Amino acid sequence: MSALTQPLNTFIDEQIKNGSVSSSAEAEQMILSEVAERSLERKIARAQEQVKNGQCYEANDDFINDLLFDARSRVSSVN
Repeated sequence: MSALTQPLNTFIDEQIKNGSVSSSAEAEQMILSEVAERSLERKIARAQEQVKNGQCYEANDDFINDLLFDARSRVSSVN
């Protein structure tokens, strides 16, 4: 049992009691959505920091063509 199990169960029970959700499954989905949103926000912040620091590539036609060529080469070498 994880250290989060009891706090999560308590949170889910409270959400059902106060009417925020109508079932455990709905509360679990709410939790998963929040975790996914936080993860996405961290990725966006990291990407913004990389752009700010000049650690990015312009996704022009040459970049995309090189990327596709590399992907095709990797697929061909695996098969």
